[in-house]
Amino acid sequence: MEQAPGPASDAVTLMKNWYETSSAMEAAVGSVLRELGLTLSQAEMLWALEPSTPPVPMRELARKLHFDPSNISLMTDRLVAAGLVERRPHPTDGRKRVPALTGKGLEVWALLIDQVRRRSPLFALAPEEQAQLSRLLEKAARSASEHGS
Repeated sequence: MEQAPGPASDAVTLMKNWYETSSAMEAAVGSVLRELGLTLSQAEMLWALEPSTPPVPMRELARKLHFDPSNISLMTDRLVAAGLVERRPHPTDGRKRVPALTGKGLEVWALLIDQVRRRSPLFALAPEEQAQLSRLLEKAARSASEHGS
């Protein structure tokens, strides 16, 4: 039986498009991570250490990434060993340490972003469409965090 047009079919189309796009993104990110020798968790941490944002303590980083604080410590240790991250004093609270990208980490971060952008289906969209999609995804993410998802 064919489904009548309307809210239910719109929801199915939205979910189908989301699934296909997220699967393509996952494949694109996966291939880049394999080439760079990074795990997805390490990449998530590198993305969170975006150079243009202020540094955050590891506990806050764990909360932001939905990781256990002990996992952030272990991941930081591995990224430090790889020369991608270093622990620096917090800019306003000398008792705390914050993970920050090293010079090599900045290079890998930029390469990661560049390679994912080159392979991602999202960047087939025009810049204004990317901005609109970004705003919508931010709104959806905010709603998810407000509802405990």
